[in-house]
Amino acid sequence: MSLFRPAFETAPYTFSGDHLREIAFPLGGIGTGCISLDGRGGLRDWEIFGRPNKNTLMEKTFPCLWVQEEGEVPKAMALLGPRVRNWVGEGAGFWNYGHGQFFKQMDGLPGFDSVEFLGTFPMARVKFHKDGLPLQVELAAFNPFIPLDCRSSSFPGACLVYRLKNRSNRKVKASLAWTMMNPVAEGFPPSAEDKDLCSNHVVRDGAVTGILFSNDRFAGRDHRAGTACLSTTWSDVSLLPQWSSGAWFDAVQSFWTEFRETGRLEGHAPVSHQERSPGTLAACVTLEPGEEVEVPFFISWTFQNSVKYWGGDSEPKAEPWTPWHATKWPDAWQAAKEFHLRRDELTEKTLAFEEALFTSDLPPEIIQSVSATTSILHSPTVIRLEDGSFWAWEGCSCNEGCCTGSCTHVWNYSVAQAWLFPEMQESMRRTDYKNSFNCGPQGREGAMNFRVMIPLGAEAPLWHAASDGQLGGVVQLYRDWRITGDQKLIEDLWPAAKRALEFSWVQWDRDQDGLVDGDQHNTYDINFQGPNPLTQFFYLAALKAGAAIAAHLGDVASSAKYLDLAERGRKLTEERLWNGRFFVQESPFTEKDAPKYQHGHGCLSDQVFGQLCASLAGLGDLVDPELVKRALKTIYELNFQRPLGDHENLQRVFAMPDEPGLILCSWPDGGRPFYPFVYSDEVWTGIEYQVATHLALVGLKEEA
Repeated sequence: MSLFRPAFETAPYTFSGDHLREIAFPLGGIGTGCISLDGRGGLRDWEIFGRPNKNTLMEKTFPCLWVQEEGEVPKAMALLGPRVRNWVGEGAGFWNYGHGQFFKQMDGLPGFDSVEFLGTFPMARVKFHKDGLPLQVELAAFNPFIPLDCRSSSFPGACLVYRLKNRSNRKVKASLAWTMMNPVAEGFPPSAEDKDLCSNHVVRDGAVTGILFSNDRFAGRDHRAGTACLSTTWSDVSLLPQWSSGAWFDAVQSFWTEFRETGRLEGHAPVSHQERSPGTLAACVTLEPGEEVEVPFFISWTFQNSVKYWGGDSEPKAEPWTPWHATKWPDAWQAAKEFHLRRDELTEKTLAFEEALFTSDLPPEIIQSVSATTSILHSPTVIRLEDGSFWAWEGCSCNEGCCTGSCTHVWNYSVAQAWLFPEMQESMRRTDYKNSFNCGPQGREGAMNFRVMIPLGAEAPLWHAASDGQLGGVVQLYRDWRITGDQKLIEDLWPAAKRALEFSWVQWDRDQDGLVDGDQHNTYDINFQGPNPLTQFFYLAALKAGAAIAAHLGDVASSAKYLDLAERGRKLTEERLWNGRFFVQESPFTEKDAPKYQHGHGCLSDQVFGQLCASLAGLGDLVDPELVKRALKTIYELNFQRPLGDHENLQRVFAMPDEPGLILCSWPDGGRPFYPFVYSDEVWTGIEYQVATHLALVGLKEEA
């Protein structure tokens, strides 16, 4: 099945010129790490080593093309678009200052004049343009992304398929080659006593040919141990598994001289254990006028031991664990063989998902937003533990995961995995409820750590029980049950969820009147004191979810109690937190003794987030729906600034003055605390998404 579909070639999804600069399209399975396709058709951000690795380029790793039109002199070039100026490269260190920028990426070779990048996740397509070239050249890149099929969506690899079409009136010979550096131990140079023992082996099995990269310097539980593979099913291949060694530029000169002359690489260098070196795999074709072919390459990897890093250190801070993909594909060659065997099936199903999304009648802005954020499932933000459990960071810094442990209040905002891959979402709930009560006496009362520690079961001090995260988990359990109909899920997890919900009476609704009070840790890394809408709406949603589950399981008394509290809480929310335009925090403190980091009578962008979660779970209205709609409209009018202009922000800056942005809180009637809650003046993309989603849900589509 062809990956080249003209139906999606519409302006909103196609980029060129300066718009190519920041493109990094992740290619990798769920929980495997990824390599990113950049805007010019090359690879960057090699994040296959069990950790984030932003702004990195692999030395001497690039595609190139040899072309000879009948009767003409052959041409050879890098199969890349032009370098976009000021593009983030190899860092600001030695090789960028005074030593020729990007020379490791072969940017001294001729390339293509321009490219167009079409991004419709999970597919990326690149059109290459070069005057005078007899071939039309296109690239389609993907990793299988098949809803409800977690295994097939977790291949540790990146598929690159090139379409070559002869647009001349003469026969054309061509050779399309990928060169790849042995990546094993990238970033960990050997010492004088500890030398690399690298091998680049030719491997063949039926129609599949590849180069398997390994490094015997590492073995066992070493977090650098692993393999990678460059493979194809093209029948006419030419191989140089290991470039020759030599001083200065000898190795690349030897390779390029041979390739430029004939397009073939017949002078095989002896394969030996030595320092890391590149290998090249070339597909050779002959095309009659008008004829076209599609040439597949697959880059796969398996690193058997994942580790946890903190603070950008190069050494791990915990014992390694085995990622799920390594239990299914012990080495990169195994992954390559299965992928090529199933490529037609995996391609067809991935294209079906792409078509379902991109031919829907949703506005292009919505489709692009959904597809772009869903791509995070291919990034190193997401990990699959040895048993397949879904575990995640809050996000990624350049070379480390940011904020450990499937943070409950952060992952409240994420919904894609619940509908697309419910098996993994279920594992997230099971992991949380099994491992997060391990925090001493408060855990026995029902307090949960809002971060799941690795290795699973590791005890950790209770930083805080997060009110929004812990209550949101109860709502998620109900939602996930509704999606899957899995009776065993609620039978197994309801006792833990009940315990989590009823901890509210220990800390967040101590007088059990239906309105939250007490100390309420939340997603802003601080604790709200007293009644406030963020925690209150999650409490009401959790009560309704708990009532529905308890009733279904025959716990009539608990169900009745939860419903009674939800009804009393509804009345108090409307009476005490509604100010006529939006919901506010009711402070039990005088101005003199008020604690730091509250929002008071400010208009909080997250104020009705709990209602959104309840609505998406099918729990209905928690308060009068007209009040919620009015609050959302007020959030839009007060907090969405177009542009930000002179907005004052002494905190972190995620949007510039000439850009629009939704600030987290505003105080239209005055009363801003001297020390408002942390992050209050910032623009958070995640909260923009949840507010936009809620606006659309209540019919405010233009505002959304």
